[in-house]
Amino acid sequence: MTVRRNVIGGLIGAGLMAKLGRGFGAGSARQTAVADKAARFTEFASGLAEPRGLLFDPDGTLFVAEQRSGTIARIGVDGKAVRIAEGLSSPHDLARDYEGHLYVAETGAARVSKVARSGSVSTYIENLEAPVDLDFAPDGQLWVCELTGNVRAFSTPAKSRTVVRLAGPHGLAFTKSGAVFINDWRGNRVVRLDPGGAPQPFADVAGPVGLAFGRSGDLYVAQPQAHRVTRIQPDGTRHIFAADLNEPRDPAFDGAGNLYLAETLAGRILKYAGAF
Repeated sequence: MTVRRNVIGGLIGAGLMAKLGRGFGAGSARQTAVADKAARFTEFASGLAEPRGLLFDPDGTLFVAEQRSGTIARIGVDGKAVRIAEGLSSPHDLARDYEGHLYVAETGAARVSKVARSGSVSTYIENLEAPVDLDFAPDGQLWVCELTGNVRAFSTPAKSRTVVRLAGPHGLAFTKSGAVFINDWRGNRVVRLDPGGAPQPFADVAGPVGLAFGRSGDLYVAQPQAHRVTRIQPDGTRHIFAADLNEPRDPAFDGAGNLYLAETLAGRILKYAGAF
């Protein structure tokens, strides 16, 4: 198991820091990006085919979508992967309902698929436009991000509403209190929906893909093209959590609060142990 240290300070030049520090309003202290102490990780799993869409079961089992091979892998606590479903077209993200059924944002097939315990795959929602992320809201509705712009909430496969439209939604997270945060990938920002469902600027983040809340209440956002993960405090202050990564995507937390991250082009899952 390899341990690596990301030397963040030497990777961020003055020009990039200036770009990261640009806020939504002049002189906004909330949007100043600073570097955390270099984050340490171990390699939890390797040999995966462009992993993304990390999802933990309550028992600690990690499920991963492998985009390039069109498979879903189940990874035990020992880091060993077992393929449980195959034949999908560019799977991007995973979700589980309260009964334990697994759902897949199958981007290449323009659908949300349902994976049975036997591994068989069936269509759950069809005729979507580039579905890339999905998650169940506290009320049980399935929210789907379509990269073409819509975030839709499905109460049944045939009944949905458009919650909000963004330039390119690519990742969403719900807080325990019911607040909703969404990555606007093309808009280079993270937004929070107000009580009326309107998007409010929360933080400017270049090309965000996937986000998750830690126990601290901080939000962790992966930026594949920027090769880093940004940590955002509740007041909007941003920190560079990890840098020099090979297209990081879709952070997720296990039951103990450890952070896991898909390093997509390296074909592996990284584990950051600690209180986040």
